[in-house]
Amino acid sequence: MREKRRGLEAAWRRWGARQPLARAMIVNWAFGMAIGVFCAALLLAVDFVGLRSLLWRSDALIPGVALLCAGFAFTFGGVVCAAAVMGFAADDDSRGRPRGLRLGKAPQRRLSVAPIAADPPRDGG
Repeated sequence: MREKRRGLEAAWRRWGARQPLARAMIVNWAFGMAIGVFCAALLLAVDFVGLRSLLWRSDALIPGVALLCAGFAFTFGGVVCAAAVMGFAADDDSRGRPRGLRLGKAPQRRLSVAPIAADPPRDGG
């Protein structure tokens, strides 16, 4: 059993060294799913808008809780994974610098006066 576990760990290390993006996606997706299940459990714990009491009185308690947790898990997992992927720098175009707009590097805009048509004068009538 221990030898089998060592073989799996060695395979994971070899695969992870070659595929850092895929490994980061899997880890971040799992982390986001855990956050999503925690948030769903928190909603049920505080009985937000009577959701817990509605589920407890329902005939579909198990499927309802499962769907709530799965929906939160996949949504949060996808958001965390997407944020992690967007944070990765591409090897061919980044040259070691982080991507994105930095506040100090923003282009300066010149302000100019825009002509505005004046309203015709109103008579008191």
